[in-house]
Amino acid sequence: MSKQIRESTGAACSILFVLILACFFLPQVASAQSVKDQVGYTQLAAEVGIGLATGAGIRVGLVEADTDGGANFSYFVDPTLPTFAGKTFTDISNLSPRTVSGHANSVGDQLFGITNSLAPGVNSIDVYDAANFVFVKQGFNFIAPKPNPDLTNVSVMNHSYIGNGITIPDATEINARLDYTINRDNFTSTVALNNGAGAIPQIYGQSYNSIVVGRSDGSHSFGTTTIGGTGRTKPDIVAPQGSTSMATPVVGSAAILLHHTAQLNSMSEARNSEAIKAIIMAGATKTEFPSWSNSSSVPLDSQFGAGELNVYNSYKILTSGEFNGSIVRPFASSALQGWDYADSLDPADTLFWNITVDPGQTISEASILLTWNAQYQDAFGNFNNTLTLANMDLRLFDSTLTFLGTQLAVSQSTVDNVEHIYLKNLAAGSYTIAVNTNLSSSFGLAWNFTAVPEPHTVALMAFGLLPAFWLRRRS
Repeated sequence: MSKQIRESTGAACSILFVLILACFFLPQVASAQSVKDQVGYTQLAAEVGIGLATGAGIRVGLVEADTDGGANFSYFVDPTLPTFAGKTFTDISNLSPRTVSGHANSVGDQLFGITNSLAPGVNSIDVYDAANFVFVKQGFNFIAPKPNPDLTNVSVMNHSYIGNGITIPDATEINARLDYTINRDNFTSTVALNNGAGAIPQIYGQSYNSIVVGRSDGSHSFGTTTIGGTGRTKPDIVAPQGSTSMATPVVGSAAILLHHTAQLNSMSEARNSEAIKAIIMAGATKTEFPSWSNSSSVPLDSQFGAGELNVYNSYKILTSGEFNGSIVRPFASSALQGWDYADSLDPADTLFWNITVDPGQTISEASILLTWNAQYQDAFGNFNNTLTLANMDLRLFDSTLTFLGTQLAVSQSTVDNVEHIYLKNLAAGSYTIAVNTNLSSSFGLAWNFTAVPEPHTVALMAFGLLPAFWLRRRS
């Protein structure tokens, strides 16, 4: 896109100026503790060791807003930086004159850099100018008839910028085009909220199929969407950084690690956008947020979403394996951690998964996450009028005495494309996860049941060991 095209119409220019970075003049790290420690990466790396996935061979997209605002297009990284050694960058927007962006360097370091990323082995990166992406390549295109968004070739794409000041129909179409592209090309999209208070940004914070990211300190825009399907809760998840620009690629780098892990373990279905999103969100932790809450109709906390990213939990969910749901009572139990991806579910059916908690154990926390994509079927242009969204429900039953004996919890939002159940202190017994829908849809489901010894069991063990301890001292 030449400079002349970029400034060809007043309408285009007014919209370009609202694409701003999500982190000006803010510290990058919210805590003195290492971000890798906080999100479970240090623990994971120590446990898995040299076999841990690095992101090698996973293609990544970096979309960056122009930081210059003048004659140059400032959105590219500096390939000579040590943190980018050995990496290949492809300029998809290919604008000229192009200059380096310090913001792109910082985001890239978190997303795929050798220094700070959870996926330092990434070596192939496609780079876009955000205005070019939003208004020409994948998003709203002023040229009629409006073409479908361009094809992408990435597994994870990061957007650390926000957009506001756009008409509601245009913003609706921009978000819909990203959602369409995610669903068509099957990649994980991580997008930033704004720093500080305020409404959810029009783009892309109100998209359906992205993972919308806030900060663990809660200093970000949050609440419910106002366009393209109102009332949906955002963010989806938070990460411990001092700006949303830097928190977003932390989640993105976790997605890269999981994509690579799935590839190494021949788990192709886990790499679907719905499955990776469910696995990431089901692994999130809530203990950092005493006020965290949800309800049967509001699946996520209004400020912290599913909680704080924890790649250790998500890795364990993924590597525990895929467990296929059954339309009848399951004969076998699934593991305490696991996931499933289904490319369809008939409205006449309900899928079930059984979870068995052995005697002597209790579940300190149970996190179950269901997500599915918004669908856009229109061939050309009418993306703001062609949304198809299934209404799916998620339930958990106590099946200890009888199958589906007692319903313990239900998540049945009528507007979100995510359902989430979170419970504490489940006793030993048999539990059943159930999923149903009003429209056939693919979906991702993930769960994380954290088992610990029952308190009385711990006490008895300690009591039994006590005489031996004293005997050793006396001898």
